[in-house]
Amino acid sequence: MNDPELLTDRERPAIRVERRYEHPIDRVWRAVTAAEHLAQWFPAAAEIDLRPGGPVRFDGFEDDAASGRVLEVDPPRYLSFTWGDDRLEFELHERDGRTDFVLTHHFDDRAGAASFATGWETCLAGLGEVLAGAEPGEPGRSVERHEELVARFRLDRPEVTRGGTGWHVRFERQLTCPAETAWDLFFGSDPAGGERRRAPAVGEEFRARETPEVVLGTVTEVDAPRTFAFKVADGEPGDAVRLRLGEGTGHGARLFLEVRGGEEAELDRAVDRWGAGAVAHVAREAARLAA
Repeated sequence: MNDPELLTDRERPAIRVERRYEHPIDRVWRAVTAAEHLAQWFPAAAEIDLRPGGPVRFDGFEDDAASGRVLEVDPPRYLSFTWGDDRLEFELHERDGRTDFVLTHHFDDRAGAASFATGWETCLAGLGEVLAGAEPGEPGRSVERHEELVARFRLDRPEVTRGGTGWHVRFERQLTCPAETAWDLFFGSDPAGGERRRAPAVGEEFRARETPEVVLGTVTEVDAPRTFAFKVADGEPGDAVRLRLGEGTGHGARLFLEVRGGEEAELDRAVDRWGAGAVAHVAREAARLAA
């Protein structure tokens, strides 16, 4: 089994997953294009009108995600179609009676790449069972695999920009837990009693999770469990920090954390303090709980 690849050398990010099936190309083509077979392994029951411009319908979805259109088709070797704003490609290559199947998923949401990759790995395992005449088993959440691919695809690295007024660090991290759980993990538990710590109110001090004697800053915004912001205290790196928890993939919420500062000398320490010290902690504990 080949590991998924994150492709970044094209207009949009893409995930590429390749599998070899011990079946002839015509059989695999039917399994990846016929509605009765797609319903067994694909993320949604789908009907594909196999002609250029033909409509594609996806059950269980709404608005733009409920439909797509065939872009190109060359039976039994190639199919390309849209699914909402995303694009999927199926490539089939015959090898001595066996078939190499390559699925490429093009999308805009780079931070969701690990979720897409683990999802397609599960789907293509199900396709293998369908081709073997078996009923696909109940898929797991693949939490450990998700976190492994986050690191491999370098999705845990921040985006750093510099301007005339200083620097801006932005983390965007797909989590494996709901926003409410991530909110609680961000604030942690009282080291003495173990009870869950509440988010401080606007104007109150925000203290370090593991060392509450350390003041990190003064709170400027609270909207549980979605937004938390504070002005950074003297001695801590950066000037202002803002956490936001929004909608993510099916794995869980999406965490956004932004840090702004004016001193170049504080940049590396800010990345470590708020990345390894906050974002990585929440993601790691979320994966532990989910597993």
